[in-house]
Formats: sequence, structure tokens, C-alpha cells
Amino acid sequence: MSGRKRQRRSRPQRQPVRRILVVTEGLQTEPQYVEGLNRHLRSKGSTAVVKSVKVGKDPLKVVQKCIDKRDEAARNDKAYDDCVCLVDVDQHSSLAAAAQLAEDERIQLLVSNLKFEAWLRWHVENKRSALTSAQLDDAVAGLGLIKGKMLSPNFPFDAVQSACEIARSLDPDMRPGRIGPDPSSAVPILVELMQGS
Repeated sequence: MSGRKRQRRSRPQRQPVRRILVVTEGLQTEPQYVEGLNRHLRSKGSTAVVKSVKVGKDPLKVVQKCIDKRDEAARNDKAYDDCVCLVDVDQHSSLAAAAQLAEDERIQLLVSNLKFEAWLRWHVENKRSALTSAQLDDAVAGLGLIKGKMLSPNFPFDAVQSACEIARSLDPDMRPGRIGPDPSSAVPILVELMQGS
């Protein structure tokens, strides 16, 4: 046997897991979407752990719940890297206050105008016209994306990049806390966080 030393192969470095807290106004559709997207992106190699919390119809309460969950996690040594709130424009009188509180607390408030279903629609069609809330509900139901408020079990998560491109073309000034044109959605910001961008 020769006197050469065996070189030990080093293990590939594991990418640190990014922890993202997502608090939603919607009680069913948005949490189901976030959880499904997280499973889809993790299967493609993304390393985010997403905790979804549902609150209800008031953007200010959504941000306040996000602060509570964030602070509780930090006290338990399980701090989040990013905190995100998903809200709709609807007719909320508290949206401006929610945006200010989110900015003060360094939380990313991502607004969909008119509502989240516009974002879902872009996974299957590039339609850019403004619709009423009822028309949008009918459109996403007709496309088989949701039934009632339940996300379809075969939702096309693999089209998320196409949806991001449509959303960014409709709102080139997209940023947290901003209400974009109707229709618009800032969900691509969450997608990028989940992908580690």
C-alpha cells in the first residue's frame, strides 16, 4: 500500500432553511394556496418553511396577528426570517393603517386588487381586465381552480412563474404595502421569498 493519504470527500453544504411566516386575511383559499405552493417549491429544491396563519377579513387585524406570532416565535428561539401578510383591497377602511403598521414593523403587506382570486386566475389564463368580485369568483370557479372557497386538489402550481410574469407586467411598481391597479397582486414577492431570492 502506498504512503498516500486518502482524501476525504467533503459533504455538500446544506442550504440554510429560510423560515417565513405568512398570515392571511382569507380563511381557506389563501392558506391552502400558500401550503400547496410551499410543497410544490420544496419539491423543486427551495428551502423555505412556511407557517400559514388565517385571521379573517380585516387587514389591520391580520398585521397585528402577524406581529403577535412573530414575537411569540422570537421569544421561543424560533424567529422567522421574513413575515408576510396577504390581504385584499375589498372595501377595507383599515388598509392604510395596516400598511403603515406593517411598514413600521418590517412586515411585508402584499395586497391583491381586487382580491386574491385575480392571482389564482393568472395560473391558467392571461386575462387582464378588471372584474367585479362576483365575476372573479365565477371566472376562477369556471376554470376549475376553486370550488366554493376550497382550492382545487389539482391546482396548477407549476404555472406560478407565468402568473408572476403577468402580475409584474400589470404592476411594474409592485412593492409591499402598495395598492396596485385593478387587477393586480403582489404575491410574486412571496414567491421570490419562498424560492430564496
